[in-house]
Amino acid sequence: MDGPPEVTSDEPTLHIDTLPERVEDGATVLVATAGDPSRLGVCLELLYQRGTAADSALVVTTVESAEATHDRYGRLAAGRAGPALRIVDTVSEGQSVSALYGETPVVFTPNVGDLERLVIALSDLAGEATPSDGARHLVIRSLTPMLDAVPADRVCTVLERIVELRTGGGLCLLGIDYTAHDEETMRTIAAETDGVLWATEQEPDRVEFAYEPSGGRYQYLESRRDGR
Repeated sequence: MDGPPEVTSDEPTLHIDTLPERVEDGATVLVATAGDPSRLGVCLELLYQRGTAADSALVVTTVESAEATHDRYGRLAAGRAGPALRIVDTVSEGQSVSALYGETPVVFTPNVGDLERLVIALSDLAGEATPSDGARHLVIRSLTPMLDAVPADRVCTVLERIVELRTGGGLCLLGIDYTAHDEETMRTIAAETDGVLWATEQEPDRVEFAYEPSGGRYQYLESRRDGR
């Protein structure tokens, strides 16, 4: 896939802040939103903003289908190509074989809690990719359904395995609905990352970010809860 397909939509364009400079190439970042991160497509927006046409991205869907993900990504075209997607769909029912949406390869797994099949699917997609000079990124659009299905320590074990599939300084973007988890779970997952990117929806079509390196005391989240 040379770039995202052109898809027409009546949805407003999402405006996002530029990633903070402290989010370096090769970083693993927990993208924390109040509500489902897939709803705004924040991780896809960040991937498109940071990536180039020479890059590729392994994308895991846990809320929206591969088709919806493919279409949403297509709306980011804005006159230039972004990283080519290779998708693992954990939510579509009745699918059991690999497929293509446009030129985007898709592998289906039985359910969001089948983490072993997820690892295999990602490894297969990475192995089938044509070598390029660009980076390979990894995106899990939302960890929350996984954490609802299996213990956090198992999710962490899988994350340790799949982050190695990145190449060339690619980013690993892990979406999460922080309102759906207790602080212990958030700290457990954050410990597997370089930092937490708190995404706040200021308006229906605008998101702003605050970045905290992992190991902090979540001052930003605490300030939001206190209304500061």
